[in-house]
Amino acid sequence: MSSVCLEVMPWLSHYLAAGRSGRVILEREVDDGTTVKDLLEGIASQNQAFKEVLFDVRTGKLAGHISLILNGRIIELAGGLEAKLRPGDIIRLMPGFSGG
Repeated sequence: MSSVCLEVMPWLSHYLAAGRSGRVILEREVDDGTTVKDLLEGIASQNQAFKEVLFDVRTGKLAGHISLILNGRIIELAGGLEAKLRPGDIIRLMPGFSGG
């Protein structure tokens, strides 16, 4: 087993830690072959409110208002939700962003 870190920015952290308004950092042990999606689904299965804000209920995909960063790269450039986690990986959940 190895450990990864999930950092949740303040705008979303209150879904994980009732009453907390700051950044939340969760450290989780993961087995070899665990994907980003596996990790998020595991956490979401324990917290319905977090699940509803994290995933689009119709498609099961990450909600459009959330950006996920894996080791400093947006998730789409880091292998998507099916990217396999490695020891020491850092995942950040941030507000979605776009340019124009």
